[in-house]
Amino acid sequence: MPTFSTILDQDWLRELAGDRYFQRGVDYFDRGLVHSLAQYDGQITADVHGTEVYQVSLWLDGDDLQYRCTCPLGVDDLFCKHCVAVGLAWIAEPPPYRPDREAPAQKGTTMEDVRQYLGRQPQETLVNLILNRAMEDSRWREQLLMKAAAKQPEGADINTFRRSLRNAIIPDGFIDYYRARDYADDVQSVVNGLEDLLDKGYANDVIDLCEEAITLFETAYNSIDDSYGHVGYVTDQLQDLHYRACEDGTPDPHDLAHRLFSLEVESGYGFFFKAIEKYCDLLGKDGLKTYGQIVDAEWNSFADIGSSEQRKYNYRRSEISRIKERLTSMLGSVEDLVNAISKDLSQPSRYFQIVQIYKTDGQMDKAIAWAEDGLAAFSDSYRSGQLGDFLIEAHETQGRFDEALEIVWHDFDRQPSLDQYQKLKQQADKTDTWSEWRDRALDKVRQTLQPKAINRRPTRAKGARFHRVQNIATDHSLLVEIFLWEGDDEQAWSEAKAGGCSARLWTRLAETREISHPEDALWIYQPRIEPLINQTNNPAYQQAVDLLLKVKTLMERCDRQAEFAEFLAQLHRTYKRKRNFIALLQKNGLGY
Repeated sequence: MPTFSTILDQDWLRELAGDRYFQRGVDYFDRGLVHSLAQYDGQITADVHGTEVYQVSLWLDGDDLQYRCTCPLGVDDLFCKHCVAVGLAWIAEPPPYRPDREAPAQKGTTMEDVRQYLGRQPQETLVNLILNRAMEDSRWREQLLMKAAAKQPEGADINTFRRSLRNAIIPDGFIDYYRARDYADDVQSVVNGLEDLLDKGYANDVIDLCEEAITLFETAYNSIDDSYGHVGYVTDQLQDLHYRACEDGTPDPHDLAHRLFSLEVESGYGFFFKAIEKYCDLLGKDGLKTYGQIVDAEWNSFADIGSSEQRKYNYRRSEISRIKERLTSMLGSVEDLVNAISKDLSQPSRYFQIVQIYKTDGQMDKAIAWAEDGLAAFSDSYRSGQLGDFLIEAHETQGRFDEALEIVWHDFDRQPSLDQYQKLKQQADKTDTWSEWRDRALDKVRQTLQPKAINRRPTRAKGARFHRVQNIATDHSLLVEIFLWEGDDEQAWSEAKAGGCSARLWTRLAETREISHPEDALWIYQPRIEPLINQTNNPAYQQAVDLLLKVKTLMERCDRQAEFAEFLAQLHRTYKRKRNFIALLQKNGLGY
């Protein structure tokens, strides 16, 4: 079995920490910053006096060395310089820490010696020693109080556990990211006390204490940065402990139903989420009936919401509806579940839920009917896509290709896009009618052209030596995109010249015309160079140089070498103070 002696060495410390933190740990060790080094029961502990005093623990878990430090890096579970320093201190420690070495003339005192010393002391001395230490250590003090409270002759003193929970959970100010772990450890020690209380037969009391603890956390979480999840782990344990206590205890099913409902619905942090599923067996028939009555009492008070109504988000209604629908899916029929969901039809997704329910149940006619109703109710909404996709597939299965095509056209007509154009072609091909649908689609796109500022194909201004980009009134980007997708580069170029397009599409057009129309590609590439240079950052400089290399190649093909030389000289003169840019030019053979 591995021991510290067989595992812990400098190479292993360097591998765990990395060179940077290993060297810092060496410095801490050399400066004598490791204090109170001790080893007992398979664990090494020490304090490291750095910027602050940090506690380090090292222990073995099988073949692995586990570690913990209270410094910021340790909170992130990293092997820090403090862990390195403690490891080095242990390696340098004389036997008996290192039993593989020859024993020294003077044996060092170990924790085993401390154990033997304590074993020789009178009981009163030990009691006073423990009590004095407990008065200085709140966590230990609370543990002792709970152990004593659980062993009272007249029965466990539950109020002591209640007080310990409050002391541990209610934060004293804001608990930041770095303190959250210690805070969670304090609460964990109290939860461990509740575990002991459950083992001693106080299940019903543990149920109450767990619920009180979760209620305290509802407020406490507002003052805790639990980014790493240390506190969340403890609250999960509390909820699991509550369930086990309900298993062992005798909670009244009607009372438990009320309590679970309140705990879930009123939680702002998801405590007891989906409690009805977890506690279903414990509630039994009577408890489930009561739970359903509680839910219905509030759910029935909500007004029905149709597709034409604007629903403001209501957290409580959302939670009650979720629970109602989940409870109905567990205990009710398909029709009961549909009725529950249809109380709120303010979103296309609600219709789609019903469609999926009927589809899963094999009732396709009803699924199609609900999909058609939902699509009609949200005919102008982009969020109705799932309903349309379902109907297209359903109609195709039934051989109703024309109806499927109409749905695709409706989506394109509402919001033309290349994706919808492609879907329209795919669907029209199934009926051999793409030619007529294509004309109709292109007419629709031209009708939707609206005036807007957009990059037009670069043109040479009168009297200007170089080309620049101008703004015009319309944007033909979608037409350009469509024709490029169809492989009609000339038509795409014509549309761009006529109405402009996005910068991304101008780039694509330039790439398609570099071989056949180098002048056109130049008109697009060249005006983009100086705006990139003026961004004054290295990535932009690199993009500018890449474009400049393309311009150089294209101008050489157009027999315009002299013009390129003049352009390059101008760039050197204008941007001579941008040293990184000039260096990139020279690196790429564009020096002047």
